[in-house]
Parts: sequence; C-alpha cells; structure tokens
Amino acid sequence: MRADSLVTFTFADVNPITEQTYARSVFAELPGYAADVVTGTLALEPGEWDVLVADDEAFDFTGATTPYPIPGATRRPFAHAEGFYVVVPSEQMATRESPEDIIEVIG
Repeated sequence: MRADSLVTFTFADVNPITEQTYARSVFAELPGYAADVVTGTLALEPGEWDVLVADDEAFDFTGATTPYPIPGATRRPFAHAEGFYVVVPSEQMATRESPEDIIEVIG
C-alpha cells in the first residue's frame, strides 16, 4: 500500500469513538467523515440513521464492505517500523451536530 493512496473506511470498521462498528453507532457518535457519508452520500437524516442502527439494518444502506473516502486523511510511514499510520484532520473527526428533535429517536 502506498502512503499517498486514498484513505477509506467501511461501516464494518470500528468507530474509534465508541469501539463499536460504524454501523452500530448512532449519528451523534459518528466521526464527521462517517456522518457526512450518512447525510450526503446516503441522503439519510440523522434520525433515519439512528432508526437503522436500532433495527440493525444500517448495512442494508451502506454495504458491509463498501469503501468510503475520508477527505483530507493521509497515510504516513512509521519512522522506526514497517507500515503506515493514518492521520485524519481534526475537523473530520469532530462529530456533527444532531438537530434536537431527533436526538431521542432511540429511546
């Protein structure tokens, strides 16, 4: 794998915020890059996403292995070891705001 190759994630990957998969993370727990896929690419409202997570149906919309890009993320080589690590811009890690009227969708 090259350091300059596109950095992607799948919804089967582990969410670093929750230590669950992205597909098992409610909208408020998603890092920005995953939340942007939900609202942009998948055209779902945060509340719709939360219902899919609660019903364990998120993979029906995302695909388990479909790769989604992480804008601005880069791979950098380890200084004293083989391989690479991923650097994600902080604005892409920050969670996105959920409208107050949808936060209580899952009760």
